[in-house]
This record gives sequence, C-alpha cells and structure tokens, in this order.
Amino acid sequence: MPARLFESPGAERVSVVTETGHTHRFPLGVDIVEVSDIRDCGEVLRAAVSVARREPVEHIVTPVEFSQATGGYVRSTLGLPGLGYESALGFSNKYVMKRRLREAGLPVTEFAQVLALEEVPRAAERTGWPCVVKPVFGGGCLDVVVFESRAHFDAFAASPEADSLRESRDPLIVERFVPMDAEYHCDGVVHDGEVQFAAASRYFTPLLGQIDNFSGSYFLPDGHPDLAPALDLHARAVRALGMRSGVTHLELFKTRDGFLVGEIACRPAGGGITEALDLQYGVDLWQAFWDTSIGRAPRCEPRRRDGIVVNADFPTRPGRITRLAAEAELAALPGVIRARMTMAVGDVIPVDLTSSTSPGLVFYEARDEQQVASRLDHIRDAYFLETTAP
Repeated sequence: MPARLFESPGAERVSVVTETGHTHRFPLGVDIVEVSDIRDCGEVLRAAVSVARREPVEHIVTPVEFSQATGGYVRSTLGLPGLGYESALGFSNKYVMKRRLREAGLPVTEFAQVLALEEVPRAAERTGWPCVVKPVFGGGCLDVVVFESRAHFDAFAASPEADSLRESRDPLIVERFVPMDAEYHCDGVVHDGEVQFAAASRYFTPLLGQIDNFSGSYFLPDGHPDLAPALDLHARAVRALGMRSGVTHLELFKTRDGFLVGEIACRPAGGGITEALDLQYGVDLWQAFWDTSIGRAPRCEPRRRDGIVVNADFPTRPGRITRLAAEAELAALPGVIRARMTMAVGDVIPVDLTSSTSPGLVFYEARDEQQVASRLDHIRDAYFLETTAP
C-alpha cells in the first residue's frame, strides 16, 4: 500500500499487522504488531485483539493478496464492517472462486481441486491435458506450472522443481489449459453493490511465462468490440462473489469460443496498472481502496485522456546488474509520459522471479492499437539489461 495513504483522512490512528522482517516498509511512528505468518487466521486474530484491547478497532484494510481471507476472517469474527470471510474467500481461494463463478453461470475453464501433487494426473483426466496447476491461494505467477501431458508431469514430479508444490500447505487447483487469442484485465471500483467505475485493458501477450519479456497492457479505446463483453463479465463476477464495496482486478481470457473468466481479486492490481489508470482516467484505485475499506464512498470522477495510455514492465533476469538502460534516455523516447527505474547497477535480481519483478517500468501514450505496438518496439530497441551471477 502506498505510504501516502497513511497521511490520508481516516489514517490518524492506524495499527499494522505484518510479518516479521517487513517493518521497514511502513512509515516511522506507525504502530506495528509482528506475526510469523499473515495467512494464519488465528495468529492474526490474536494480534488484532491485542490492538483492540488498547483502542477499539473500527476497520480492517487488507492491501495484499495473501491477507484477503485473513482479513475477512477477522472482520467476521469481531463483527466489523466490510468484506466478510465467505466473500473474501471467494476472491482469494481460486477453487472456491471458480465454483461460485460457475454456479452463477459465468464461463470458466474446467477445473478440479486436489490435496496433494500426486493426485494431479487423476484430476487432469477429468479436466483434460494440457493443464495448469497452482496452489488455491497465490499470486504473482508463483508456483504456477503448465503440464503438456502425463509424461511431462511425471518428469516434473521426479525433479527437485516439484518440491515447492509438493510441500504446499494449501490444496492445489488443476485447470484445463486453454489456448487464448488474448488476455485482458478489468479494474473497477464497487460501492453499494454497484460498479461505480471499470476499465478494460489488453495485455501485450498472455502473462504466463513472460517474465523475461516486456509485459504490460493498454486500455481498450471506446468502441472496441471486446470492451462491452469484458465490462459485463466484470460486473457479473462482482455480483456472483458478493462484493458490496471495494476495488477489483479481473483477469479474462479470450479464446476462439469467446471469453473465459480467469481470476478476480479484491485489491488493486500490481505492476504499473494503477498508475496507468490514474493517467488514463484520473481515478486513484488505491485511494478508492482505502475509502471503501474504511466505510467511505469512493471518489470516482473519471475523465478519459484522448490517447491510449500504455504501461510496460521491463524484462528481467536473475543476477547482479552490470549494465542497465538509463531512465532519462527511456523517458525521452516518443510518446513516453514517464519512465521509472526501480533497480540500479549493482543491485541483485533474485532467482525466484514473479510477475511483479522488474528493473523498472515505462508509461507511454499511443493514438491507436497500431501505435501501441510500434512505440513498444522503440522502447524495446532502447532498453538493455546485463547481469552476472551474484
């Protein structure tokens, strides 16, 4: 959560519950209670009760993916307003989510839940090969594996790469892998059970497996044939999962047979999406998230920019950075609104990459989808990253 929100109205009395080792992420003077695991509902509840014994707790704010179900549990247990445990579970547990979406008539791929990695082949016989396997709780493309066949799975299961999924404390969801023509996302603000604002965007390429490539998205222009269907599925998903007030991030797959709902989260998107949305529409998703979390009506007065705003994350690879493109040179390219490097020469990029790991990002403007691609080519030509083993 951006540090600026700690200075916004309603943040005069805030206590943060965070995992040990993360206290440096918060402003000085903020009351902090440390826990060993933010996903442990019992431990976090005890931390919340310790805070409430000093001063009444009025609202729970859950800005990160792994805190959603925990926050809902604390709200439900203490009788606090906001997204309760059952609704929060629908937005964070991928198996529960898919069941509820399918029951509400939304299009989803075939799926099944297993309690151990060894059960994947049996589930895949029902969903079909190839399949995608991941923990039911997760984010950032962590521990997401695509298996082309039973033989591919057997080879993986016999390797050290399988250790993380095998040792997962969560059930796994097995989904049929669906070839897609494009991947989209919708980001919205909900209040009083109605979508107050939503925007649809298209990723450059489907996200899975794109960590070492330029990843990013651009907003669909008015009149785009995929805009209305995407926004309709977003509104239906919000109703199906029972959100009354909050912020959403929905992933959609476009296949030859139409759209499929991938996942939907009840927090602002990562990467450069929230900043791009502010540039395109003047809507601050983080402020809306804060407002809805503390029981206030969100301030949504969208004003669309004439051009198409694009956000792009730079490719990355593990190792110590020895050469990296200069921020000023990237910012001077045609159409670039702003560029920001988040790493520098000498920094070490970790081996465990996620979809959010990047040395920086750039925002640019295009007049149409053709220029979205051509200007990205200019940025690609100007960008460079070199690393060595740390």
